[in-house]
Amino acid sequence: GRGLELKCPFTSRDFMKFRLGGFEAIKSAYMAQVQFSMWVTGKDAWYFANYDPRMKREGIHHVVVERDEKYMSDFNEMVPEFISKMDESLAEIGFTFGEQWK
Repeated sequence: GRGLELKCPFTSRDFMKFRLGGFEAIKSAYMAQVQFSMWVTGKDAWYFANYDPRMKREGIHHVVVERDEKYMSDFNEMVPEFISKMDESLAEIGFTFGEQWK
């Protein structure tokens, strides 16, 4: 199976940029988000779609994004570092993870 990242662009211009540019038109922040979803779930591919209800004939368009091992390697390094820093920051104010919401 694959996951799905569905965006509803604020403007039809953004939808058309994606519709015409496909994979290459995916914003870098969205690409990182899709790759992170694959890192979390272990999936090898993910649908990235845009939906625009103003586009009556073809209001949805998707591409398949494949897992990128460079992103996976970066997440393997960065996520534990982030968690460690978050735990340190919480400890500075007298909390452990989860207690900050109680």
